[in-house]
Amino acid sequence: MKRNQFGNVRKLPSGRFQVRYQDLDGNPQTAKTIDGKSLTFDDDKQARIYLLHLQSDRARGIDPYAIIPSSADTLRKRVEMYLDPLAGSRLTSKPLRISTARNYRRLANDYLFRQIDGFCLAEMPITAITRADVRKWHSLIQASCTSKQIEIKSRSHPARTWARSMGIPTSMHGRIDPQLIKSWIDAGAPMIKNYKEIGSGAVQLAQAYRFLRAIINVAIDDGIMKENPCRIKGAGTPRHAERPIITPEQIAALANEVPDRYSILVILAAYSSIRSSELLGLQRRHINELQSVIKIEHQLTNYASDDQLFMPPKTDAGIRDVPITKELMQALIMHIDRFVGDPSPDALIFTTSTGTPLFKGRKSWFVTAKRRLGLDHLHFHDLRHTGQSLAMVKGANTKDLQRRAGQSSEAAARIYMHGSKVRDREVAESLTDYVNESLTMWRNYA
Repeated sequence: MKRNQFGNVRKLPSGRFQVRYQDLDGNPQTAKTIDGKSLTFDDDKQARIYLLHLQSDRARGIDPYAIIPSSADTLRKRVEMYLDPLAGSRLTSKPLRISTARNYRRLANDYLFRQIDGFCLAEMPITAITRADVRKWHSLIQASCTSKQIEIKSRSHPARTWARSMGIPTSMHGRIDPQLIKSWIDAGAPMIKNYKEIGSGAVQLAQAYRFLRAIINVAIDDGIMKENPCRIKGAGTPRHAERPIITPEQIAALANEVPDRYSILVILAAYSSIRSSELLGLQRRHINELQSVIKIEHQLTNYASDDQLFMPPKTDAGIRDVPITKELMQALIMHIDRFVGDPSPDALIFTTSTGTPLFKGRKSWFVTAKRRLGLDHLHFHDLRHTGQSLAMVKGANTKDLQRRAGQSSEAAARIYMHGSKVRDREVAESLTDYVNESLTMWRNYA
């Protein structure tokens, strides 16, 4: 018989092994199954592993023989409880942001409540959900996550589209040059179609998986479940496609192509690393011309239907001061003098021509401009990626990028760090002295 401080393992006359230990009251106990039957093991190693696990559970306050109370709550009901601001079914007292609750609702409807091949995870009692059920749900949804291309509808004359595809300089609007029309007809009047790839849903699936895991964590905290069945490695980590990084020349071209009242917005988005919603929420009082600093303390809500116009930044780190160059500040002041007629400190810096806030759905001006420049793949948020990457090329480290972008973790900042051929060249050139020294010494050996 071998003993340790917690319990012991002994060999029975039958040749099998038994685990013995003391309960919390000091009474001797033998290992048993969940239904109270005697539990024995084939060899000493299996028995000792069981004893270690039992000791670990006890140290964490888990009684492996406790009967977990059954719950008739389905996953659907637990989701509704999680999203209900009055139910308090979350592990934090901080209320859900409007945009977060809206996103969770979309994930629930599109992924958790989805029925495929007669299987619907949301209709199962939450206590009955096993690892196999989670894997089945994830596998069925993942099989439907396929990317596809759709045609980009263009209002441009097909002759202009053809000219751009051939690299022939042409105006983006106004009267078409008759010679261009003739060249297009001579080429067979081709109809050039452009396509864009729409998301497969894989990123949203990862978000839905994390949402499911959070809901079950609440059930564990409520004491109706022992462990979280969401154990698929990497399933909660979205694999974002590499975002495009554009050049300073393309930034200038975009700023020139959009309506004048949005030109500085494009340049600021690229060179300040400020989120678009934070830029659209800027007011006169946030602009410090003397120090060339922009203060970020809130962001514009995404939808005109929201009850409030502003909401806090994504994280506490989002409240920050962002320095910009004096030249860019001067251009911003010129924009304010020209387009912001309201002298009030609360006047918005960027609005539509009628003075309406630029909510999420009001960026058709950007879509039109990027298509005219052949940048259909570009999103407005990619300007933020561009700014962070250009700052990295100039020597900014992760902490610099994290602070400037208002991100709460280095992991979030690293998402915006993109390599570039320019940076590769600068890194290579920075080693010149070491390379030359090694080459000289190597040649001296010869």
